Amino acid sequence: MAQTSILTTDDDKRPTDLDRLYPRVAGSLIGAAAGDSLGWITEFVRGIDHLRKLYRTDFVTEYRPWQKTTGGRFNAYIDYISKGQYSDDTQLALATARSLNADGTVNPTHFASTELPLWLDYARGAGRTITAAARSMRRKSARWNDNFFTIASRDGSADYRDAGANGAAMRVGPIALANPFTPAVMQTSVWQNAITTHGHPRAIFGALLYAEAVRLSLVEKHFAPQSVIERLLDYSRHASPSSDPELQEWLAEWDRPPGRSFEGEWETTRQEIVAGLDRISKPESENDWKALLRYFGCFDPATKGSGVGTVLAALAIFYQLGERPSHAIATAVNQIGTDTDTIAGFVGGLAGATHGYDSIPMKWARELQDYDYFMRVANEIAAIAIGHGLGGKALLPGPQEKYRDVPDLLRLLREHAINRDEVVYHPLFGRGVVESVDAQALRRKDGAKAVFAWVNFYIGQSCKFRFIEIPRRTSTSSGSESLGLEDNES
Repeated sequence: MAQTSILTTDDDKRPTDLDRLYPRVAGSLIGAAAGDSLGWITEFVRGIDHLRKLYRTDFVTEYRPWQKTTGGRFNAYIDYISKGQYSDDTQLALATARSLNADGTVNPTHFASTELPLWLDYARGAGRTITAAARSMRRKSARWNDNFFTIASRDGSADYRDAGANGAAMRVGPIALANPFTPAVMQTSVWQNAITTHGHPRAIFGALLYAEAVRLSLVEKHFAPQSVIERLLDYSRHASPSSDPELQEWLAEWDRPPGRSFEGEWETTRQEIVAGLDRISKPESENDWKALLRYFGCFDPATKGSGVGTVLAALAIFYQLGERPSHAIATAVNQIGTDTDTIAGFVGGLAGATHGYDSIPMKWARELQDYDYFMRVANEIAAIAIGHGLGGKALLPGPQEKYRDVPDLLRLLREHAINRDEVVYHPLFGRGVVESVDAQALRRKDGAKAVFAWVNFYIGQSCKFRFIEIPRRTSTSSGSESLGLEDNES
């Protein structure tokens, strides 16, 4: 099937019309973040009666302040979330954008060794898998293609090879947006990014499927759901494990334990995806997406965060309701009992890539945390896509030696010496101003507490940092840790 592009191209087959590309890149980034923010509100709602009790509405369509208990069983505290603030889905998508190179490839070492470990101090809504992956990357010997780890859970432990949730798919949108006409580059980069945290084919294939859906949506001239689904089917039937040498090293290590075969589990995942896409392509009714969400296991606690099921669910919602983008996003937000923030984020990313920035309600965009930074990120990604970008380094502060005398944010937080309105320094984000400082006793009997600082960085991103302090049993010293585990899976 011939590709119909919205863009003019030069002899190198790269897009040259930045003015046409930028609105779709910006729309996809803002749409995904808005879906995440709205869906985060409903993610832990237990039913329609609970929704009414909490928010006095049957259908969430706007940001609102809310709160949730987080930190796991042993370090529980209340996270107070303001209107328009986003979760780990968007935080890690921004981290992925900062890991892009000027040619659209990704720098997996920067993502795995710099972004992930530092993210632990400001993560919001983080799942067990991705938290375990980030902690594992703090080891001196850890590498992006050798981050095999064990995931602790209430029921024991699980192997990284079994990590098949959607924590990889939720962050790869920027890779797709940077590579509208270089699908091979996109695919290798998605592989490299995904395996830093997730080892099961379900997570990796799901990330590849979502990235390809965003890429196709970006280059289609008009909303063409049947065309995109058909091309996704063709893509999925022929997709195979990457031949990149460093990824081949990872595959060899994956297959080392006896009794398992990545290729075999990849094939099982392929069949699941092809069957799902085929089902989406042949709707049984106008509202077939409702039945499809159950078919994909989105309401089952055991499978609701699947790296395949949630992507298929988003495709089903968007390609049946996508003529009205904001309605499609809101519909995903209100599927109570599903992984609403991630599915709505997927729908928002597809909506913006297809219909552009103007399809996202202005109120959602303007009230979104770090709106100006998103627009800056979109500008750089669009520039990368046409071969004129600098890469993720353009989204971070420049040489920071001259800021050596600025107080270190993380040290001040650990020492309880951080103050409002103070200018502080962070090893990734550079300088920022402390907007607020707070402390909260944890729900335990030993005097442990969490210290928080909200910081607005000069580059445009804002973060809520936390430090968990747990007193030692001796009376003369104290110990601490940086982050408790959340209750959801990513």
